[in-house]
Amino acid sequence: MGTEQSVRCEVPYFPSAVVGISLVWLGGLGVVGLRWLRHQPWHPGEFLIFGGMLVLTVCTGLLRSRYVVRAVEFTKAQVRLESRANVQTVRIADVRAVWVEHTGDTVNGYAGTSLELDWRHGSRSFVCDHDPTLGQALVRLLPSHVTVEERWHELQEPLSG
Repeated sequence: MGTEQSVRCEVPYFPSAVVGISLVWLGGLGVVGLRWLRHQPWHPGEFLIFGGMLVLTVCTGLLRSRYVVRAVEFTKAQVRLESRANVQTVRIADVRAVWVEHTGDTVNGYAGTSLELDWRHGSRSFVCDHDPTLGQALVRLLPSHVTVEERWHELQEPLSG
């Protein structure tokens, strides 16, 4: 391992739930707009309700995205879970196990690395950018009381759609 003192795993983030809910509210706003264009009975409060819910959903998503873990960094003393708003640390003495799983498909090869941490007061899972060296780097870095298990899943056929 040499002089390597930490191992870092980047966690990509896409707010799919917020985008999906926003599209629902946007669709409702479109329906109300069509009713207005066809001169069907409507109430101006309908625009306010759907528009307000859309704005509330987007604002909630923006606030929530600040607290989503973007990186996991392991050192000999701690695990740092970093988001844009704060950093949570877990002492290595509290970590029991780390599971690393690599997945992919036959077209693109291995493209994803899942990381699961188990510590005294809970556990967390992350889907990281693919890093084929992550498991072995963690084995070399972490003390012997932390179980590090690495698993390479068979490449799957890509989903057709």
